[in-house]
Amino acid sequence: MKWRHWSILIILVLLNYIIFSTAFTQLARQRNPAAIPTRTPQPTFVSMAPKAVSWVVLPTSTVQPTPTSRPPLPTPTMTEVISQTETLVPEVEATEAPTASPPPTDAPEPTPTATAQVVTHVVRRGEYLSLIAQEYGVSSRMIADANNLGNPNLIITGQTLIIPSPGQMPAADQPAATLSPESPAAPTRVPPTATPKPKPPTATPTAPPTPTTVGSQFTANVVWHPLVAPNCAGPGIAKESVIQDLSGSPINGVRVEVDCYGTVMPSDPSGTPGVYDPGHYDVSFGQTEPQAWTCTARVFDLNGQPVASSQTATIQFDTNDCRPGGIGHQVAIVNWTKHW
Repeated sequence: MKWRHWSILIILVLLNYIIFSTAFTQLARQRNPAAIPTRTPQPTFVSMAPKAVSWVVLPTSTVQPTPTSRPPLPTPTMTEVISQTETLVPEVEATEAPTASPPPTDAPEPTPTATAQVVTHVVRRGEYLSLIAQEYGVSSRMIADANNLGNPNLIITGQTLIIPSPGQMPAADQPAATLSPESPAAPTRVPPTATPKPKPPTATPTAPPTPTTVGSQFTANVVWHPLVAPNCAGPGIAKESVIQDLSGSPINGVRVEVDCYGTVMPSDPSGTPGVYDPGHYDVSFGQTEPQAWTCTARVFDLNGQPVASSQTATIQFDTNDCRPGGIGHQVAIVNWTKHW
């Protein structure tokens, strides 16, 4: 019985030890709580709705094609023109001195004429030779001779032209008495001789010259319309071009020719049945890419008969800003008006 008591006592002591040790451990944990590991927050991703990207089209520099053209004749400089003028005057005076009759003793001595100033004109866009001649009161032939133009119908924008004075008539138009037969090397253009000058016209107002003079039996009007064809197409004259008389009635059977650097392209007769509306025509150059060209156009045929005179229209094709709605010019409308 004694050992049984001791075993029970030992069991009770062990139970008390376990109970108290567990209680002390829980109390120590409450006083010194274990450090909770910190948690690093993960980045969150917010989905955003896609936005439209606006593309900015930067202008590109289009390489200008070099047309196969005949180089224009060199324009004489101001110094060369003045030197030629000074050389011609003494030669003409020397050839005319023996043939000039002595003036009467009671006649007043002729007043020396001041050297005429050289007048020049810079070709603007859309101008042609006959229009420039009308502006200065001279003929197209005189301007062509003064500038040694091989092709009077081909002038370039920015070209400087020498405008002769109205008194300087070409040799073909000069009276025979003013040319000395003893001077075969005389120039083709002779300044006014020492003959008595004609009296100036009276103050009676005269009507301005009508546009139906030589060189304008047909007059042209060049129109650029962006809705005719895409600006980046090849150059040409559109079917919207029309030929009319002064009353606005269409004229059929007229042919127009276009000269681009020596290449002449004629049109079909205007108003051809099944091809054009009455009075309309067109010219295709056979080019599909834009070209920086300067071409001229004129009327040369009416119902199979050659036209004696026609205004020469200058058409300036360019590739500037070759986009729809751009300022480049590739397809032109060239309308004509018949004045005779």
